[in-house]
Amino acid sequence: MRFPFFVPVVESERRKRQIAGVIIEMFIWGYFLIFLSKILVFSIILPGIEYLAYNDPPNNTALNIIETLNFDSRYFEFPWLWFFNIMGIGAVIGFIISIKCKGFGSWIASISKLQVNNPEDSLKLHNHWKFARIEAVILVIVTVITGWVLTNVSIAKVFQIDGLLGAGRLSLQLACGIPGVGENIGSSSLYDAMQWFLNLFVKLHNAVFSNHVDLFSVSCQPNDLSYFSKAIGKLAESIYLAFIATFFSVPIAFVLSFFASRNLTRHSRAMRLVYVLIRSYMNITRSIEPLIWAILFSVWIGIGPFAGSLALMIHSVSSLVKQYSEAVEGVEEGPIEALQATGANRIAVVWYAVVPQVILPFLAFTIYRWDINVRMATVIGLVGGGGIGSILIQEQMLARWTQVGSLAFLIFLVVWCMDFLSARIREAIQ
Repeated sequence: MRFPFFVPVVESERRKRQIAGVIIEMFIWGYFLIFLSKILVFSIILPGIEYLAYNDPPNNTALNIIETLNFDSRYFEFPWLWFFNIMGIGAVIGFIISIKCKGFGSWIASISKLQVNNPEDSLKLHNHWKFARIEAVILVIVTVITGWVLTNVSIAKVFQIDGLLGAGRLSLQLACGIPGVGENIGSSSLYDAMQWFLNLFVKLHNAVFSNHVDLFSVSCQPNDLSYFSKAIGKLAESIYLAFIATFFSVPIAFVLSFFASRNLTRHSRAMRLVYVLIRSYMNITRSIEPLIWAILFSVWIGIGPFAGSLALMIHSVSSLVKQYSEAVEGVEEGPIEALQATGANRIAVVWYAVVPQVILPFLAFTIYRWDINVRMATVIGLVGGGGIGSILIQEQMLARWTQVGSLAFLIFLVVWCMDFLSARIREAIQ
């Protein structure tokens, strides 16, 4: 089991890539068999037969199949024992394919195939990985079908009249909260124009279908200025919440990023251990959404903006460490080797050879993170993190959709302004 001889792989890397290819191939074929059994058979074929069996009139053949298998889609659950057994069978098939080293797993593992420049070897390479490409196409198709089934995609639900009418009424109430939409200009307003436009579709539906529905007649009562003054105060709280979270996360992430960079920690076992620990901790904290951190800190220190800023800071540190460390790992090695040759210590090497190369990417990542935190600050308020999200969830629970529309409009303005400013700043520093 070896990669093709015309694929230039360093011998020390060959065994590692072969093992990686085997593991990938085993998982792929386990995934294929799970799809064939759980998705194709139990989620598509058998429910289709069940529909025919109990349709009016019922199909006797389909009814016999359903009764023989004792299948009921309402209560059927795919047993975990079946899952592991089928996965095991797929892993065996994938392992057998990997012996020939022509599967998708080996194709992915052999990244160095891109180094082939000889036209004759390129032709051999194309023929060798032909089965791998077929596997890749099947993998995409299987994944799309699986996602379609598991997410219950239904085009008919998008166009059902009851849902469209509900969405239209909600859209009108949300639009009423935007300043100026409900104000009359002459004898009508922009809100009236929107309602007239939606009623055109209702009239078209009534002309085509027999189930006639009522026209939209939703009145608009715009919010007064006192409500906007209250909302703007909470919005400012969200902006400063995001700023504090970003401000305190940057120095922590700056220091930790150098210990989380592979090229700066490979010189000793102790530093490699520090690298693994920091990376592991950051992956764990980054995988937990800020909403969960906001709930945790709301219970710990109480509901309010401080809990929200701590939640964003925890997540910002982890995300910035990842971005900063990747920038550090991409620096040129020449300046580092030059300073090491002069006998400079590790801190001097980092400060004079690494930092000048990464300062601009660091600034760009920081500004982008602040942009993200401003948007997230409006969301974590929904779970007690303070800011405008705290009143947004209250208005939503009371179904006061005009007020929700006003708050959404203010959030849109802030996000748009932040995106515009951050884009200009990133452009300037690059």
